[in-house]
Amino acid sequence: MNFTKITGLGNDFILFDNRHAVLSGEGRAFFREICQRRVSVGADGVILLEASQRADFKYRHFNSDGSDAEMCGNGARSICYYAFVNKIVSAHHSFEVNEAIYEAWVKGNQVKLKMPPPEQIIPELGIVTEAELEEGGFVQVGVPHLVIFSSDVTQIDLMQIGRHYRFHPQFTRGANVNFVQVLDAKTIQIRTYERGVEAQTLACGTGSTAAAIIAALKKGLNPPIQVNNPGGSLQLDWGDNFNPIYLEGAVKIIYEGRLWNSRDARPCVSTDYKAIQTGS
Repeated sequence: MNFTKITGLGNDFILFDNRHAVLSGEGRAFFREICQRRVSVGADGVILLEASQRADFKYRHFNSDGSDAEMCGNGARSICYYAFVNKIVSAHHSFEVNEAIYEAWVKGNQVKLKMPPPEQIIPELGIVTEAELEEGGFVQVGVPHLVIFSSDVTQIDLMQIGRHYRFHPQFTRGANVNFVQVLDAKTIQIRTYERGVEAQTLACGTGSTAAAIIAALKKGLNPPIQVNNPGGSLQLDWGDNFNPIYLEGAVKIIYEGRLWNSRDARPCVSTDYKAIQTGS
């Protein structure tokens, strides 16, 4: 089974061209297995490129824990780049994800998405209790995001605090948690605890979008806004009332490979050690 390893600023994915429906999308245990680092390909998620009757292609995304992802900004940019490089689409194209239609533009290794406006903005939930942190608010940008401001995001215990708010009872489906530091009038820094990955990702496209929106509302920043993720920078711009929103950044294809069924291979267990040594 052929695949492509692709990354949007370190947010990495295993991409399958599934236009012939070889994968049903129901193999969540398989997706979990191949996303494991060190013992398999390793990635933050799995992407399926499929045929669509409504757009140039359909995009399906699964997190590394096997769960469905409603949307992923870096995953979407990655699949658009792949589709363009492989001559499936032109530089300006559309794609379908969970009934929504998105537009994209590819120029060099840069991919710009036209995203729908936020569905829900709640500026104050009253759930952040740490004295050194400031609650920014909640926003739904394809997926749910909680934004929390900090004077120094590098000092945050992201696994502990991020995980706490990711599973906060306020969120019935959980939420991605974005810790944001304002650097200047046009620049913010972000670290994201991502739902479904259950860890920090090196970049989060929808998280960067959420962070920029809340920074504009709460801190007075005006677009375009540069969002510095650990893996690199994304640019956010928008029209009146955040409609439309444009997300732009780099994408890189890392390698192409082929997955083999490990169950067909001879297991290297202790009873085979002598045979392995002698090559028999």
